Amino acid sequence: MRFAPFPRTGMPGMEVGFIRHLHLFRGECSDQLLADGFRNTHVPRHDITAIDVKIVSSGDRPHIGAMATEKYKPRLGFDIRVKPPGRQKKTASAAQSGEDPAKHDCVAPDCDSKAACSLPKSPREPRERVWLCMTHAREHNRSWNYFDGLSEDEAQKVRESSQYGDRPTWSMGKNDRARAAANARGPADMDDAFGVFGKEAKVQTETRGHYREGKRLTKLQVNAFDTMALPYTAKSSEIRRRYAELVRRFHPDSNGGDRSAEQQLSEVVKAHQILKKAQFL
Repeated sequence: MRFAPFPRTGMPGMEVGFIRHLHLFRGECSDQLLADGFRNTHVPRHDITAIDVKIVSSGDRPHIGAMATEKYKPRLGFDIRVKPPGRQKKTASAAQSGEDPAKHDCVAPDCDSKAACSLPKSPREPRERVWLCMTHAREHNRSWNYFDGLSEDEAQKVRESSQYGDRPTWSMGKNDRARAAANARGPADMDDAFGVFGKEAKVQTETRGHYREGKRLTKLQVNAFDTMALPYTAKSSEIRRRYAELVRRFHPDSNGGDRSAEQQLSEVVKAHQILKKAQFL
């Protein structure tokens, strides 16, 4: 839908006529007069010569009149129309080169023809353009090779990248840091209200606790597994192997007498005792 080409402001015109009704000896009853006065805040009139005026339209002419011409004034100080009048769309050649092809000659050797268009010089220099006639433009397009100047490895990367729209990709399962952090916490925190995924991934909805062999782990046991960076379903052999590894890592004798890791060693020993008392070893 578009606006009228030459809108003009004004009031709509309407052909009207006046009809006089003399209410002679046709007075309303007192109840009706009181009701009218209460609803319309009118004072009842007892003048029998009161005149009622009605406006009627003949319908012979359109009721919308022409609007006066007025210049468009942007409300925000700048024109927000999609296509303001007077603005013409530039052609593709003008947008690319900004020059008239007829003013240039073909740059091909031994050619005296006028240029018909401008084309990119090479795939590696797309912004640098050359003026060619129609014959040499066809030859230039036929000899166009996007992989010209690229090594075999570079060309292969371009071909593979084009299969995904030249968007960045990465290999699945290469995020070792995220995987290690997830495995250190045991099974994924998921709702398994009916136990359909087995005991190893069982996390009750009501308690959101961690389970091992069908039994809910206490807070101390959960902290012990976390301290040793083990899953809650780790086997006894895995717990013993992990404990020996951490003791060798944090013991002062293994660090040349450095006692900065004694606190970590104490936490590992305490975690091992908690798991041993729970008969997980």
